[in-house]
Amino acid sequence: MNTNADSISFQTIIESAAIIITYYEENQVSLRSAMKIIPTFLESVTPETYSQIHALVFETVRHQNVLNRIIHLNFQRFLADKIPKKLHNLLRVLTYLLTMSSDVENDHLLEIAHLITLNSIDDPNLVHLLRNYVEDLRNWDLSSFIKTIDDPAEKLAVQFFHPTWLIRDWINYYGLETTKRILESNNLIKPVYLRLDLMNHDKMDIIEQLREEEVEIEQDKHLFDVVKVLSWKIPVPRLPSFVKGLYYIQDKGSALISHILDPQNGEVVLDACAAPGGKTLHIAALQQDSGTIIALDNHFRRLTEMVTKVNTFKMKSISPILYDLRLGLKFRIKFDKILVDAPCSGSGTFASRPDAKWRVDRHQTKWLSQLQYSLLSNASIVLRNTPTASLVYATCSLHPIENEGVVKQFLENHPDFVLQPQKIFIGTSSPEFPLAQRLFPHLTQTEGFSIFKLGWN
Repeated sequence: MNTNADSISFQTIIESAAIIITYYEENQVSLRSAMKIIPTFLESVTPETYSQIHALVFETVRHQNVLNRIIHLNFQRFLADKIPKKLHNLLRVLTYLLTMSSDVENDHLLEIAHLITLNSIDDPNLVHLLRNYVEDLRNWDLSSFIKTIDDPAEKLAVQFFHPTWLIRDWINYYGLETTKRILESNNLIKPVYLRLDLMNHDKMDIIEQLREEEVEIEQDKHLFDVVKVLSWKIPVPRLPSFVKGLYYIQDKGSALISHILDPQNGEVVLDACAAPGGKTLHIAALQQDSGTIIALDNHFRRLTEMVTKVNTFKMKSISPILYDLRLGLKFRIKFDKILVDAPCSGSGTFASRPDAKWRVDRHQTKWLSQLQYSLLSNASIVLRNTPTASLVYATCSLHPIENEGVVKQFLENHPDFVLQPQKIFIGTSSPEFPLAQRLFPHLTQTEGFSIFKLGWN
């Protein structure tokens, strides 16, 4: 947060963050989508201001469970009916800045906090409480707060800003130490990876342009078409090379999945849950756009986004189709390769998508596992019965019920399928599924993924 800005602009940044968080909650959209409403209430936004608002929104939501606790302890009798949602979110943003942010000038922030609260409520008792609240927060300490909690899982939830139910499940499956490493990693910024468009551009030409744009990169040692960004002067999405489509911003773990599918030139591929299309485009690139890819998805907006990407990268082999795989498949053709990149809880993406942490609970995760099994089972029906045919099931989840649980049920009900070795193995495996791999963020420096490759017995 730039604390050198004048009080009006700093106040605008805080209020803008609260507006965006309120929109995100009321409309059930992602934070990334909510950020797009900025032009509707701010006439002009510099890149620096946008970055400040973005950081404040994402960090406030990342720390949501602790901020809610602090606010609840102080405003319990007001929250139910006297504090409007926008003011509640203003409190969250201010509480984050006063308790979690180390680079904010407290006196400047307190002045703004008083101004905002005085203009937001006309209850004198609440105004008095608000003024005392922001003054008291200057002495608030997270470590002291954690010491007041007895439950070990709840302690970790507050220490690392994660849902308690998920921590309990991870401890039961992975153990305490691995769970701590996952939680720590989810609060760190992950590296940026670029998947190079080697079908339309020479690799050295792309690297040279990035060098001219003062982007320092490192070739990934596992994937020939992926580089890791080490530093940059200008954010990657604003670079001329990005605008030209020389590469695609894609996590290494996501790119790995297409390499494990290993599509060959001329093969017929089904991407069963394709939108918004990152992996679909990668599959087409690995085939040199020489195959046939049927890309299904039941989400119209996301499918439309994929169509735009397909047109941008001029891929002719991809046929996007709006379809719900839960209805089963009636294709007359069989597929050489099938990818089921299933909808999931997203528990492997909490570093980049902190809002995902608060969107699901254990009940919804169990429902997702049933959906995932249905998609996997329906897709398997149209896999060509040949030795080289394979079906890759993957999620960006680290929850066993969405991964081992689904695959175990599938293998029990489909004894003609078995797990197959994976072409590239950079993750870890379990004794139960030694041929499958899981990417832990703290071990692979990627988002978290679970990947299973299936074929005929």
